Amino acid sequence: MQLVSIDAQLAQELTYAERVVWKRRGYELGIPMLFDHEIHRVERRGNRIAASFRNLVTGEIVERTADQILVEHGTKPADELYLELRSHSRNDGVTDIDTLLGRRPQPWPATAASDFELHRIGDAVASRNIAAAVLDAIRLCSAL
Repeated sequence: MQLVSIDAQLAQELTYAERVVWKRRGYELGIPMLFDHEIHRVERRGNRIAASFRNLVTGEIVERTADQILVEHGTKPADELYLELRSHSRNDGVTDIDTLLGRRPQPWPATAASDFELHRIGDAVASRNIAAAVLDAIRLCSAL
Protein backbone atom coordinates (compact mmCIF):
# COMPACT_ATOMS: atom_id res chain seq x y z
CA MET A 1 0.00 0.00 0.00
CA GLN A 2 1.15 3.53 -0.77
CA LEU A 3 -0.51 6.92 -0.59
CA VAL A 4 0.16 9.14 -3.60
CA SER A 5 -1.15 12.71 -3.58
CA ILE A 6 -0.99 15.89 -5.63
CA ASP A 7 -0.82 17.78 -2.33
CA ALA A 8 2.50 18.77 -0.78
CA GLN A 9 1.65 16.97 2.45
CA LEU A 10 -0.90 14.74 4.13
CA ALA A 11 -4.17 16.46 5.13
CA GLN A 12 -2.99 19.75 3.66
CA GLU A 13 -6.42 21.41 3.98
CA LEU A 14 -6.59 20.81 7.73
CA THR A 15 -5.25 22.97 10.53
CA TYR A 16 -1.72 22.25 11.70
CA ALA A 17 -2.91 20.43 14.85
CA GLU A 18 -5.27 18.16 12.87
CA ARG A 19 -2.66 17.57 10.18
CA VAL A 20 -0.13 16.36 12.75
CA VAL A 21 -2.64 13.81 14.09
CA TRP A 22 -3.23 12.34 10.62
CA LYS A 23 0.45 12.43 9.71
CA ARG A 24 1.38 10.63 12.94
CA ARG A 25 -1.26 7.96 12.28
CA GLY A 26 0.04 7.41 8.75
CA TYR A 27 3.56 6.90 10.08
CA GLU A 28 2.31 4.58 12.85
CA LEU A 29 0.61 2.42 10.23
CA GLY A 30 3.77 2.41 8.12
CA ILE A 31 2.06 3.86 5.06
CA PRO A 32 4.60 4.99 2.46
CA MET A 33 3.63 8.45 1.20
CA LEU A 34 4.51 10.12 -2.10
CA PHE A 35 3.50 13.76 -2.45
CA ASP A 36 3.49 16.29 -5.32
CA HIS A 37 2.53 13.60 -7.85
CA GLU A 38 -0.46 13.32 -10.19
CA ILE A 39 -1.71 10.17 -11.87
CA HIS A 40 -0.37 9.96 -15.40
CA ARG A 41 -1.41 6.55 -16.75
CA VAL A 42 -2.98 3.32 -15.53
CA GLU A 43 -2.74 0.03 -17.41
CA ARG A 44 -3.40 -3.63 -16.72
CA ARG A 45 -0.41 -5.96 -16.75
CA GLY A 46 -1.56 -9.53 -16.37
CA ASN A 47 -3.55 -9.71 -13.15
CA ARG A 48 -1.91 -6.52 -11.76
CA ILE A 49 -2.31 -2.81 -12.41
CA ALA A 50 0.59 -0.51 -13.26
CA ALA A 51 0.14 3.16 -12.46
CA SER A 52 2.46 5.93 -13.58
CA PHE A 53 2.65 9.15 -11.61
CA ARG A 54 4.17 12.48 -12.72
CA ASN A 55 6.05 14.63 -10.23
CA LEU A 56 4.42 18.07 -10.36
CA VAL A 57 7.74 19.81 -9.70
CA THR A 58 10.23 17.90 -11.84
CA GLY A 59 7.98 16.15 -14.36
CA GLU A 60 9.71 12.85 -13.57
CA ILE A 61 7.52 9.75 -14.01
CA VAL A 62 7.48 7.00 -11.38
CA GLU A 63 5.62 3.72 -11.67
CA ARG A 64 3.94 1.57 -9.02
CA THR A 65 2.34 -1.86 -9.50
CA ALA A 66 -0.58 -3.00 -7.37
CA ASP A 67 -3.60 -5.29 -7.18
CA GLN A 68 -5.93 -2.30 -7.03
CA ILE A 69 -5.81 1.47 -7.22
CA LEU A 70 -8.21 3.80 -5.44
CA VAL A 71 -8.66 7.30 -6.82
CA GLU A 72 -10.28 10.00 -4.68
CA HIS A 73 -11.65 13.00 -6.57
CA GLY A 74 -13.45 14.79 -3.75
CA THR A 75 -17.16 15.35 -3.98
CA LYS A 76 -19.49 17.30 -6.19
CA PRO A 77 -20.93 20.44 -4.62
CA ALA A 78 -24.20 19.90 -2.74
CA ASP A 79 -25.76 22.91 -4.47
CA GLU A 80 -29.30 21.76 -5.29
CA LEU A 81 -30.97 24.16 -2.84
CA TYR A 82 -28.74 27.03 -3.97
CA LEU A 83 -29.67 26.43 -7.61
CA GLU A 84 -33.37 26.25 -6.74
CA LEU A 85 -33.31 29.55 -4.83
CA ARG A 86 -30.86 31.48 -6.99
CA SER A 87 -33.29 33.13 -9.39
CA HIS A 88 -35.50 34.22 -6.47
CA SER A 89 -32.73 36.10 -4.63
CA ARG A 90 -32.00 39.81 -4.98
CA ASN A 91 -28.35 39.14 -5.91
CA ASP A 92 -29.00 36.17 -8.24
CA GLY A 93 -26.74 34.14 -5.93
CA VAL A 94 -23.68 36.19 -6.88
CA THR A 95 -21.13 37.07 -4.22
CA ASP A 96 -18.78 39.98 -4.92
CA ILE A 97 -15.46 38.48 -3.80
CA ASP A 98 -13.57 41.79 -3.41
CA THR A 99 -16.39 43.13 -1.26
CA LEU A 100 -16.46 39.88 0.73
CA LEU A 101 -12.73 39.97 1.44
CA GLY A 102 -12.98 43.67 2.33
CA ARG A 103 -15.74 42.81 4.83
CA ARG A 104 -18.08 45.35 3.28
CA PRO A 105 -21.81 44.82 2.68
CA GLN A 106 -22.56 43.01 -0.56
CA PRO A 107 -23.89 45.29 -3.31
CA TRP A 108 -27.33 44.51 -4.71
CA PRO A 109 -29.79 46.48 -6.82
CA ALA A 110 -32.07 48.83 -4.88
CA THR A 111 -34.89 47.81 -7.19
CA ALA A 112 -34.59 44.11 -6.41
CA ALA A 113 -37.99 42.49 -5.83
CA SER A 114 -36.67 39.82 -3.48
CA ASP A 115 -36.29 40.05 0.29
CA PHE A 116 -33.18 37.89 0.58
CA GLU A 117 -29.61 37.56 -0.63
CA LEU A 118 -28.21 34.14 -1.47
CA HIS A 119 -24.54 33.19 -1.23
CA ARG A 120 -22.77 29.88 -1.87
CA ILE A 121 -20.54 28.77 0.98
CA GLY A 122 -19.13 25.50 2.24
CA ASP A 123 -20.07 22.36 0.35
CA ALA A 124 -22.33 24.30 -2.01
CA VAL A 125 -19.10 25.62 -3.55
CA ALA A 126 -16.82 22.57 -3.44
CA SER A 127 -15.78 19.73 -1.19
CA ARG A 128 -14.70 21.74 1.85
CA ASN A 129 -14.50 21.40 5.58
CA ILE A 130 -16.73 23.09 8.15
CA ALA A 131 -14.07 25.65 9.06
CA ALA A 132 -14.03 26.98 5.47
CA ALA A 133 -17.83 27.33 5.44
CA VAL A 134 -17.83 29.08 8.82
CA LEU A 135 -15.13 31.51 7.65
CA ASP A 136 -17.19 32.37 4.55
CA ALA A 137 -20.27 32.91 6.71
CA ILE A 138 -18.34 35.12 9.15
CA ARG A 139 -17.04 37.26 6.29
CA LEU A 140 -20.54 37.66 4.86
CA CYS A 141 -22.32 38.31 8.16
CA SER A 142 -19.71 40.61 9.71
CA ALA A 143 -20.58 43.23 7.09
CA LEU A 144 -24.33 43.17 7.71
